[in-house]
Amino acid sequence: MTKKATLIVGHGSRYEYNKKIMELQKERLEKMGFENVYIGFNETSHPFIGETMEQMAADGIEEVVAIPFFIASGLHMTRDIPPKLGLKDDCKDMVVSVDGHEMMMHFGEPFGEDPLLAKILGEKIDEAKKCKRAGVLVIGHGSKLHYNKDIISLNAKRLTDMGYDDVLYAFNEFNEPTIEDVLEELLSRGVDEVLVLPLFISLGDHLKNDIPPKIHLVDGVNDDTYDYNGKKVRICYLSPIGDDPRLTDLFAEKVKKYL
Repeated sequence: MTKKATLIVGHGSRYEYNKKIMELQKERLEKMGFENVYIGFNETSHPFIGETMEQMAADGIEEVVAIPFFIASGLHMTRDIPPKLGLKDDCKDMVVSVDGHEMMMHFGEPFGEDPLLAKILGEKIDEAKKCKRAGVLVIGHGSKLHYNKDIISLNAKRLTDMGYDDVLYAFNEFNEPTIEDVLEELLSRGVDEVLVLPLFISLGDHLKNDIPPKIHLVDGVNDDTYDYNGKKVRICYLSPIGDDPRLTDLFAEKVKKYL
């Protein structure tokens, strides 16, 4: 019987948040019954992808589904990670060799385009909503490449198509519109609250330090009111999506498609 494995591929970070999120999703997949679940990082954090590949080879793994823990594609997905998985010539399904051991490798897509993500985001909005008229501000990191903006705008549109009103998107850097401009637009529409939904994997400098002042919140306060032209408007800053248990279901479905 073929010995199969799941490899969760992460970006890596000098902060522990990213690694802990990866380990949490690994544990959840194992509790769901998936065997031989590994993690590997593109940079900064250990184990690196290459180290995990060597471990899987030593463990006798014969078939691997590599699930990228990324919201959108980019240079890491297209240039950096494939060769570390032994892939070449833009091929995402091929037999690779590690230390003389051959494994069938399947490299999946980032999860940002999956329709299930919009459903997860909708459920997060429903859980956080307290006022009759809520505006939703979907925030992306921003990128010099088009991938991130495409994914953020796609999910904002899907939320609108699902029936959520006043859904707009913005970026922390590189792209427009800015967070400040879009927040002002939502407030000018007369919403009673703004639910700020960051499409980020985990906490880090941007979520902890950059974004709060842009949405009129102080560090450590995720739910407060803002006085806009004499009206008290609730600002609710939701958590990043990486630790959401519903995301584990999405990963499980991806793995099942291959194995």
